[in-house]
Amino acid sequence: MQVPLLYLEASAIEEVPLPLWKEVFEAFGWPKSLDGKRPSFTHEEVQDALHKDDLTDNLIQALEVLHTLGTDAGRGAITSVMAERRVQLNELPDGASERELAMQLYLAQRSNASLADVFARVQTQIQESGDRRRYNEFVAKEPRVINDLKRRRGMLRAAVLSHCQDCDLGDHVQVEVFEDDGVYVFSVLRSDRMKKPLAVLPGHAARAVIPFRPVHGDILRYEVSPGRLRIAARAPSMAEFYRITLGRVLFGDEDFFSRDSVCSLSVLQDQGRAALDNHGVFGVSRVRLTECVWESGDRSYIVLRDQDCFDLIERCQLSLTEGTFVQAKLKVDVIAKSTRPVIVTVRVPSRIEVSQKKHERLIDKLLDAIGIRTEPGSAQQLDVWSLYPWRHPLPVWKAVFGAETDMLVQHGVLQRVQLQAVQHPDHPKAGRALRVEPIAGGEFHGVSEVAEVPSRSLTATDIEGLELAPERFRQYLCRTLGITGVGPAWGVGDEVLQLGWLPVGDERLYLAYSIRQPRSDLGSRLRMRANGAHVVLLIPATQAEECELATVILSSAIPSKHQIVREGATAYGFADRLPAIFRAPESSELVVDKRLKKVWVCRNEVQQLSPDSQIFQFVEMLAGSNGAPVSVDAITQALSAARLQTDGTTTARQAKMRAKKLIIQALEVAGASDTSDPFPVAGAGSYRCRLRGFVG
Repeated sequence: MQVPLLYLEASAIEEVPLPLWKEVFEAFGWPKSLDGKRPSFTHEEVQDALHKDDLTDNLIQALEVLHTLGTDAGRGAITSVMAERRVQLNELPDGASERELAMQLYLAQRSNASLADVFARVQTQIQESGDRRRYNEFVAKEPRVINDLKRRRGMLRAAVLSHCQDCDLGDHVQVEVFEDDGVYVFSVLRSDRMKKPLAVLPGHAARAVIPFRPVHGDILRYEVSPGRLRIAARAPSMAEFYRITLGRVLFGDEDFFSRDSVCSLSVLQDQGRAALDNHGVFGVSRVRLTECVWESGDRSYIVLRDQDCFDLIERCQLSLTEGTFVQAKLKVDVIAKSTRPVIVTVRVPSRIEVSQKKHERLIDKLLDAIGIRTEPGSAQQLDVWSLYPWRHPLPVWKAVFGAETDMLVQHGVLQRVQLQAVQHPDHPKAGRALRVEPIAGGEFHGVSEVAEVPSRSLTATDIEGLELAPERFRQYLCRTLGITGVGPAWGVGDEVLQLGWLPVGDERLYLAYSIRQPRSDLGSRLRMRANGAHVVLLIPATQAEECELATVILSSAIPSKHQIVREGATAYGFADRLPAIFRAPESSELVVDKRLKKVWVCRNEVQQLSPDSQIFQFVEMLAGSNGAPVSVDAITQALSAARLQTDGTTTARQAKMRAKKLIIQALEVAGASDTSDPFPVAGAGSYRCRLRGFVG
């Protein structure tokens, strides 16, 4: 069985004395490459064997214990559980380090029932509270093999050494590299900042300050086939350094490994519990969302914790369409000998933590199947619902309102505010990671709440934002759409803006704009207010649930009157009674109504065209041809068949000249950029219509 990536940390291996390693191998099986070296072997040979050899399940579990229980938290858990279960501390060796203590407990619990009980309880405690190693993933621009591996290793060591010296991390750096079937693993041992703890040496009564630099182990793995770089660094701040450095050292490009999102939790918001139930991964049964961090605007940072967070969301009637999930903890039931679930924590854009590292590859498959591990560039689509409570920087609003944004600011629909949490400019995919704290002199500092994102100074410009004023937005929409009977003012907590009545021919539509996910009783409330008019709910969101009301899914956040009338009339069955201009696709430039004998150019009626005139008939024929050529003979035959034998095509040519003049005038009035001939010659003896036409 292949050892997981995080078990290859050289510093952890070296912290276990060689005699203890010998005990472990005697108990759980010798790796093949060490079998002939039983009398004497080195830590380097142990690390090489753990990487290259097939290991027994028990030896894999011993390595897991070394990393999960061989920590300060693990020692504390062992001590407290032994005291609680009244197991004497002398059952384990005195003076052992955290790593030694964890390994000794694992060895001793095989034949000691009391220690077996302690071991099971300690595992459960650490599993739930856990001191877990994390890793960050990045995707390469293209899968590429590493050439001249020995030289690249030396370049990486030099780069890490220079970084350590510049950052006062000491000058000890060791780099080893392994390559196995397109997978490159770099093991980096490096010194860290100087520590000077007050200590008592064995056999001495006096206290003394002991200066030393701890050694940390980082693991970097690059898989050629999928083009993924996985970084397991002791200090989260080193992840970005390794991303840039490996790109430069290995491929001569600092941005070879993109910082785009590798993890996205939008699938949990889009599909809810179904995303976890339908994974189809062999070896995994139930998956539950037990904790999530929900970022809602710049002021709300909601942490949900439950046996099943989707149950909690339903009980509290929270809307998954609002805000953004930035972190999620999954409890995964694995079908294996151990009944303990695997705890997986995902923090966008790139961090993944796995409690039982032996299941690392299985968890990779699961996250791929669910859709949490994504291709670069995939992201949650922004809309009015997802932006609640509607406080964001200008670029976010421009992504939703587009060219209308400046107009909304002028009308006070979007009002200027100071944001309380912002993105880091170098880590935009990590969400609003910087909490804004004012300092003296009117300046600000962004305090990071994400380990991989550094804190930084902020200017007043950095924290500028815009907040939506719902009532002013309602008034703006009423003016834009030409609402005649205005609805009631918006009240705090309302999920819709009641715009009012819109006359459509002999009918009336009562329009409501949904700024949040509608509640179940919305239909009865609006019908009571509509006074017999047809109720139409405008949805400015991409993820809308089914509603009892007639709905119009808006093509943009600012609704088009044409789209509302067309789809609203279709929903209530009176579209055929409306003028063609309301039934035509929105992209239509030339619209002809056969029943009313009217013509519109760019939505403006051409009133100079007399009904049933030859000019009208010419425009109708050309508009209905969908851009295909229409012969002059066919036009003449339709306009005046009797004159075809005497005047030839004169009738068609004259109708074309008069129609051309009227349509060009209409295009100029509409401010069209192209006012050239709308009916150009299409080969010998034919005309075509260059405008997008509709005849109805």
